[in-house]
Amino acid sequence: MDKRFRPIFILAALSALLYSLQIFFFRDTRDTVFYLMQDFAFLPVQVALVTVIAGRIVNDREKENRVEKTRMLTGSFFSGVGIELLREIRPAIGDTSEAAALLRIGDSWGKKDFKKAAAALRHLPLTVMCTPEQFEKLKERLTAEKMALLVISSNPVLLEHEVFTDMLWAVFHLTDELSARSDFAALEEADTAHLNEDTQRVVTMLLVNWMLHMGYLKAEYPYLFRLEADKNPLLPKSGSHP
Repeated sequence: MDKRFRPIFILAALSALLYSLQIFFFRDTRDTVFYLMQDFAFLPVQVALVTVIAGRIVNDREKENRVEKTRMLTGSFFSGVGIELLREIRPAIGDTSEAAALLRIGDSWGKKDFKKAAAALRHLPLTVMCTPEQFEKLKERLTAEKMALLVISSNPVLLEHEVFTDMLWAVFHLTDELSARSDFAALEEADTAHLNEDTQRVVTMLLVNWMLHMGYLKAEYPYLFRLEADKNPLLPKSGSHP
């Protein structure tokens, strides 16, 4: 007998034994059969309820595990690539005072505050004006990190994190655009504007994901949050905490 069906067989045999004992001791076959049919009549409802509830619990736990793995990927990305990429682009960004104000995280912030700040960062009007030398350095940085980014993007759990996936697509698009050009000093004005627009999109998505990641760290790993929160290069050197 297949081991998977052995518990079912044992339970069915135990049930038959108990019903047989009930008939033997109480000598009342009619009532036993009546209640047995009552149990069978309610069995589909029981199965449906157990299936729905148990399925929901299992699905919720699996989703939590996938989201947790996605958050780990986010942390790995920013510690290995994201923050350095922001540092690379920082000299080309214009006025960052508005961004810095949004990036200052209050000690009393909760989940809603982080989401609100992330939404504001998504629509923040940043200006990026890269020089040919900055484009070249950015190209070298992204080319060097391309394999690491491919490894991160190949993880199937990213399907649970649309905002993070959008950021990776923006980074890959910028990488392709920069790789397709060799002499940035000879670019036409329209091409330069296009590259600056792509770079600005990458910066915006980096900031949005960084803010959401900080919200997760503050809730789950407060000591690690204190360590990571001041690393964003768009913050003043004094840090984001009073």
